[in-house]
Amino acid sequence: MTRKERPNSGWTRVALLVSVALSCFLIAVGRSDIRDGSAPRTVTEAGVTPLAAIVSIPLRSVESFFGGLSDRASAYEDNQALKEELALLRERQARYENLAMKVARYESILGVDTQTDIPLKKIAARAVAETDGPFVRSLLINVGRDDGVSIGNPVMSADGLIGHIINLGPDSARVLRLSDLNSRIPVASARSGATAILAGDNNVRPKLSFISQRVDWEIGDRVISSGDDGALPRGLAVGEVVRGEEGGLRVRLASRAHPLDWVWVSPFQPISAPSETDSPEGEPS
Repeated sequence: MTRKERPNSGWTRVALLVSVALSCFLIAVGRSDIRDGSAPRTVTEAGVTPLAAIVSIPLRSVESFFGGLSDRASAYEDNQALKEELALLRERQARYENLAMKVARYESILGVDTQTDIPLKKIAARAVAETDGPFVRSLLINVGRDDGVSIGNPVMSADGLIGHIINLGPDSARVLRLSDLNSRIPVASARSGATAILAGDNNVRPKLSFISQRVDWEIGDRVISSGDDGALPRGLAVGEVVRGEEGGLRVRLASRAHPLDWVWVSPFQPISAPSETDSPEGEPS
């Protein structure tokens, strides 16, 4: 028995056939427009392009909006991290200020003098190498007694201690360098406080001798003047500890980092021993 057809099945077939025919026609027209660049295609593109530009405006706005949200979220996170770091730094600053107040108070109670004894006054001088003097490694400077220089005054460069005054004239002075065979000064490790004697031996790197607390000396330690002899102030930069070729400890002098031209003299007043006439009455002199 034949199945009964629906009432609208005929119209459906007609619509389907029309759609297929129209599709074929559009495909054919499109191919021909591509080949010959006909006017209809050009007109169509000219009309569609402004429409596409108008439609893309809100799309770009939405994209920019969400991109801005991402940047703002990242900036917020960075801001929170900076706030936490700032709070930590403020806490540390308050702690350091409290400790500084305590230390100042303790120093006041104990009468401790924490100021360095390096003179603030500096006498600038021009330095020239001496080739025919009595010392192998010495300098001549163009300041002397008339400028306020005294025997034993330390002579510095911008990098560190060079030596000290050994001979003095009215307007010139001779400086014995740390590397000279006749130079001996007490030094200390800025890290551990261990002391030694820096002994010159005409080597560009003088050696450390009479070392106390040898275990407290390490390669790379910063060496300063200890001031133990009372002739030089404490804290003058001398150099850095290095390993000598023979296995001992030597010092790479800071003053040899750059060629010497201008130097300065620190008019340090050494500690003088009391004379016998300063003894109190009634005590044996």
